[in-house]
Amino acid sequence: MARRSAAAPRGGAAAASQPRPDFPLRPIERARPLPDQPKPLSAVPDPPTRSTPPGERNRRRPESAGAHLRRAVSDVATPPPAALLRIDPIFTALADSERHFRILIDQAADGILVIDANRRVTLANNRACELLGYTQRELIGLDLLETYAPSERETGRQRLEVVSGTTLRFERKLLLKDGTTIPIDVSVAWLPNGERQSIMRDISTRHRAEDELRELVEGLERRAEERTRAFETAHAELEATNLEIGAANEELQRLLREQERLQSELAYRALHDPLTGLANRSMFQERLEHAFRVSQRGVAVVWIDLDHFKEVNDIFGHDVGDEMLLAVADKLRETVRETDDVARMGGDEFAIVLPNVIETEAQMVADRILAAMTDRSAFRLQVGASLGIGWQSSNVGDGRQLINRADQAMYRAKAAGGGQAVMA
Repeated sequence: MARRSAAAPRGGAAAASQPRPDFPLRPIERARPLPDQPKPLSAVPDPPTRSTPPGERNRRRPESAGAHLRRAVSDVATPPPAALLRIDPIFTALADSERHFRILIDQAADGILVIDANRRVTLANNRACELLGYTQRELIGLDLLETYAPSERETGRQRLEVVSGTTLRFERKLLLKDGTTIPIDVSVAWLPNGERQSIMRDISTRHRAEDELRELVEGLERRAEERTRAFETAHAELEATNLEIGAANEELQRLLREQERLQSELAYRALHDPLTGLANRSMFQERLEHAFRVSQRGVAVVWIDLDHFKEVNDIFGHDVGDEMLLAVADKLRETVRETDDVARMGGDEFAIVLPNVIETEAQMVADRILAAMTDRSAFRLQVGASLGIGWQSSNVGDGRQLINRADQAMYRAKAAGGGQAVMA
């Protein structure tokens, strides 16, 4: 840090631009000392001198940090900000450390007080002020015993007289500025400089919870005693009650098992077609998105629409139509690969997700499906199908576009007479 020349003009622009210290200093008296008299701040006594061996009398002693600070701030020829710039870097570091320490304790969730040997408060954080209802100015210098309830002050005095180095942990009532009290948990520790640190935590909520729990336990105990006396006079009633409880417990367990079954069934139905057991449209979309994430070569969708299925329902009825849909679903499961996902999209439409395939492999799967649809041994009635195939590389995957392409290809196959597969 550059020093300001003693010949620089006082109060100029350079002095105004000097950084102000973050820690408070007492104002410096500017009166010029009389001749042969010491400067005002130099009157502060130095540590007692000790005898120096003869060989060392002419050796210059290093200037102490305290003397350096006194000389710097007593330089009347230099304004205070410039004088502060001459302070050793260690004082700047100490000021930064003190400021950082103050920020930390002010952000603490517990109240923190530092008390000197006379029980006077020398430091208080924001939480301590909030608990007690005092301002910082009011709290500094306050006798700690004044924060004790009158009935506890003698005990508090004894605790504050404990030998240094002992750590205490206890609970007491904190007397607030408005005269009310709250219960607190206190931890007292002795600091190296002889002061004591008191950490206070408001335990009002815990006490209320303990009181409520105590009342609840007492109520339960009273009811238990009443029940016990009643059971002692009516053993038969007790047996009947036990039987009822056992029956109620069995009924509860049955209801819980039924609830779990219904939840599992609802979760299954939310993702599966109720007739065929295949994945429904929601689950198909999830499987397609997963295929795009894991496929390295590409993803294909095969869209299947049964030919003349409406005529089957109209002529033979919906029962036969449902039987045909079940047979188609079983055949599709047998034909596709283990990694493929088959879904019923509604009515007579099915769709298959083919992950990690190239375009020719997708065409081969579609050809196998067409061949399976012509297997007369698997169907009571002749089944025809029109297939549309959509394929694209996984690194540019868009599920909606791929489904639309496969659907349009299926309509081209159906327009061409059905019974064939068309690549988009």
